[in-house]
Amino acid sequence: MFLFFQTSSAGADREIQTVRQMMIDFLQNHSREIRPPACPTLDPVTSKDIESLFDKSGPRYTAIVFESANSYVGREVILDLIQYENLVVKRTLNSDEALLEKLGITSVPSCYLIYPNGSHGLINILKPLRSFFSSYLKSLPGVRRKLASQLSLPAKQTGEESTDIKVWKEFDKSKLYMADLESGLHYLLRVELATHKTLEGAELKTFKDFVTVLAKLFPGRPPVVKL
Repeated sequence: MFLFFQTSSAGADREIQTVRQMMIDFLQNHSREIRPPACPTLDPVTSKDIESLFDKSGPRYTAIVFESANSYVGREVILDLIQYENLVVKRTLNSDEALLEKLGITSVPSCYLIYPNGSHGLINILKPLRSFFSSYLKSLPGVRRKLASQLSLPAKQTGEESTDIKVWKEFDKSKLYMADLESGLHYLLRVELATHKTLEGAELKTFKDFVTVLAKLFPGRPPVVKL
């Protein structure tokens, strides 16, 4: 949906950001009556709506981005995750101080996650940026890209609102799941490693040693091991 360019010009970056925000405003303001089939709701939800989600199990994750009124992070993350299933992203404003205190949210933007089994908690992210939130949510076990056939259908036809969805099985805490190992790798390589502009000296050696151990011992699926 968005175009990204590599540039050394701060002015060009600001122009791209401005265009991106204008597109988001257009989608939010013009999609209430005639909403494109694949466009989710970008309006913030109320505190009452959020509290109704707690202590309930369901078939998917629910991520809630708490942000200020002039922030675009929540809407950007919602649009980033359009193509992924088993996850719903919502946004809300930081106007309800009592709710923020109850959930332990001391700064915004912050992302609060409700798991399929009903448990919930604040996501610990190194930097409160759109890319970090989106990468973390994509790495969750069971969150995967939708099929092309699902993306081409209106929301009602994809079963987004359907109650006929298979409920997730409870995890066996005595076992280690491959999905957890792979999502851990994804987060380490795509999120944590991305916070370093360069690696050199002891840090570079440590990373090389880590990759060597992974290549030899990681008990993953053949495509992952090959990568």
